[in-house]
Amino acid sequence: MRQIVDGANGFVASHLIAEMLARGQQVTALARSPAETVRQRVGDALACLGHNPALANGVPVLSLHLHQPDLGGLPAGQVFADPCVYWHSAALVTFNPGRNADMLPVNVDGTARALAVFERHAWQGSRFVAISTAYQCGLDTADVAEDWPLPAEPDRFRNFYEYTKRQAELLMRPSQTANRGNLAVVRLGVVTGHSRTGLALTDSGLYDFLRVITFYARRAPAQPVRIVCHPQANLHLMPIDRTIDRLLPLATADLAHPVFHLVGGAVPVGDVFAAINTHLPIRLVPTTPEQLQQAAFTRFEAAVNMQVKYTATYLKHRYGFQVRDPQPAQAVTPAVLDRLIGWYVSEGFPS
Repeated sequence: MRQIVDGANGFVASHLIAEMLARGQQVTALARSPAETVRQRVGDALACLGHNPALANGVPVLSLHLHQPDLGGLPAGQVFADPCVYWHSAALVTFNPGRNADMLPVNVDGTARALAVFERHAWQGSRFVAISTAYQCGLDTADVAEDWPLPAEPDRFRNFYEYTKRQAELLMRPSQTANRGNLAVVRLGVVTGHSRTGLALTDSGLYDFLRVITFYARRAPAQPVRIVCHPQANLHLMPIDRTIDRLLPLATADLAHPVFHLVGGAVPVGDVFAAINTHLPIRLVPTTPEQLQQAAFTRFEAAVNMQVKYTATYLKHRYGFQVRDPQPAQAVTPAVLDRLIGWYVSEGFPS
């Protein structure tokens, strides 16, 4: 069965395509970026996963525009010439409130357009797999159900991106594809670099936080920095290789329960901070709001906290996710965490 992946130049999608190619599967990549850019990204992902980067040279790449009717003139007859699994990964990810209006046409309307094109043209028995985020849970963070969500207003989310991913899930639920049992929604946790090498081809999530901390640590070494956190704050870290290993079986998995959490094991934020402190000349200290009231931020601490305010909001909660998988992903061990942070500090931080 042909694999069709949109958002093909994204972090998860490029690695998904890479592993499919390495396994000899037929893949069509869809992206707004030029074909040369997509093949470069897939080639880098192949190398990251330990495969031959040259496999990317032959992957068909077609232009996709989620914000346009019919996805910008996508040649549907060519794309859906065979039974397929359509992996909908394309999305706009930003925590900048100034770009909220840009996300709706891509993350919500774009999902509706992609699903509509799929339903008009895909062969019977084809499958639609939508990549979502576990953090569409918004402010309801305790024991989040592995099930379709309920509607919620934007103020029930930490940022507008989460809201758009919830809206996208809601519009898929009543679709023909879902009713026929051919639709899966996959909610990812915090996807990181490779578990064995630490290599990460992304600057989002954990790495956006690390970029700021690395900059300030090298600018003003040995400074303690308190970061406001929930007392039991945790991060559900998922290395990219383990993420792909768990995504691929969904092409054929039973979809009686169509929503899946691929979140990894919870890693205490205190462990993340300790690993960062080992690799950088800084001392990050998780601090509760009550503790902060006793001693206000220094100017240096205030500057750091301002720069990480969009990503650090995820440190202010403790998350619990239901997972039906009888063999859930192992938590990121201290050794893996050390590799992830060590690689970024030595190799990934932009000079």
